[in-house]
This record gives sequence, structure tokens and C-alpha cells, in this order.
Amino acid sequence: LKMVNWRRDYLEAGTVTVMQSYRRRRLADRVQGMREASTYFSQNPKLAFQQKAVDEQVELLNLQRDFENKYNEPSFIDTSVTDTIKKLVMLAGARQTDDDAVRPLLKYDRSTRLALLSDANKVGKTFKVPEKRFWHIKVKALAKSQQWEELKKFGGEKKSPIGYGPFAEACIEQRIAPEIVAPYIERIPSTEERYGLFMKINLWAKAIECAQKLKDRHRLLQVRALCKDPRFEKSVDQILTSGGI
Repeated sequence: LKMVNWRRDYLEAGTVTVMQSYRRRRLADRVQGMREASTYFSQNPKLAFQQKAVDEQVELLNLQRDFENKYNEPSFIDTSVTDTIKKLVMLAGARQTDDDAVRPLLKYDRSTRLALLSDANKVGKTFKVPEKRFWHIKVKALAKSQQWEELKKFGGEKKSPIGYGPFAEACIEQRIAPEIVAPYIERIPSTEERYGLFMKINLWAKAIECAQKLKDRHRLLQVRALCKDPRFEKSVDQILTSGGI
């Protein structure tokens, strides 16, 4: 490394230092090594990208160490920014593993859950995660951890930059009750998209309404074929025989 430094090959010196730092077991030693690498990269203006990447990694490692200490959860270090956000959000909905109840109690109190969600937002802002990407990450994590009230609250904070299809899809993926999914579907402007999602959760009356609005005979017949319910079959037949479609 001294020879590399003597040749003023700062790219190689920094790269070698990063590789060596990751062989160190103690996090403090690794961070120190990363800072040394950043110093090498800083010697050449053309290596600004490499310096920024290393500096951000150091910042992420320090945050992850703080999260592990703060929440007593030893699984943050060496995960990506995306996984760190996801982990924080999902921990807010974590439940006690030693509880024999059908639905165990939440692991953390309300103030800690709010702190976890706040830290997730902090990570997103610190590392300039694009707004749409952050919303996708948080929506999926909230649904996966079954934080339905928090998901509803998040969806109502402001107009969603990703629309409400991802909210509905995330709920459907968790096989949650249709009455929880439906309000998100109702907020989707596209009638065609609403139709498809209502079909996924077997809300036949809503699917019929969408197909009728689209004046789509094929979609009406599709509902009739799949619903297996005389009430909805009769409703489709009446629409088709009325001559409106």
C-alpha cells in the first residue's frame, strides 16, 4: 500500500484500503479503514464519486450501529439503505414471539414504534432516496408487517406519488380482508385498473359496476363466469339484455 501511495495511485490505494477494512472484525476498525480510503480518494478530484460512496457507507454503518444499540436488534449492519428502511418499518409492527395468543402483542410500545418509523424517514432523507422509491418500500413493509392502521394513515398523509394501486396490491399480497383493500382501489382513477383489482379480491358487484361503466361486454361475461353466484349472474344478465352494452 505504501508503494501504491508513493506512485500517487489514489484509486488503487483507496480501493485496497476499502477491501482491507472489510476484513476487520470490529466495526470501529472497519469504519476507520473506510475513512482512510476516503482520504486517499479525496487526493484526486476525479475520484469524487468514489469518495462520496465511501463516505455514505461510513454514515450508513454508523446509523446501523446506532439502530442496533437503540432497538437491541443485531441485524442492521451491512444491509443496504433499502433493507435498513424496510427493517425499521417492519420492526414497528413486530410482535412478541413468546406470546401464545392467536395474535401476539406488539413487541414495542407506541413511542418506540413511532421512533422506528421516524428513523425510517430519516434514512430515506439522509441518503436522498427518491420519493416514489421510498413510498414503495414503506407501503410494502407496512403491509408485510400487517400495520393496517399505519398504512391507512400513511396513504392519507398527502396525495400518494405512486398512486393507490401499490397500496391495494400490497394488501392483496397479504391476503387481507377485501374491506381493507377496497378503499385503496376506489381511489384509483383508472376504471380498467379498478376492475382488475376488484376481480382479484372477488368484489363482484364493484367489478360489474366498472365493466358497465366501460361498456365492456367481455368483462361482464368474465365476472359472470367466475363469480359462481346466482345474484351476480342475474345482475350481469339484466345488464346485457337491457341493450345498454
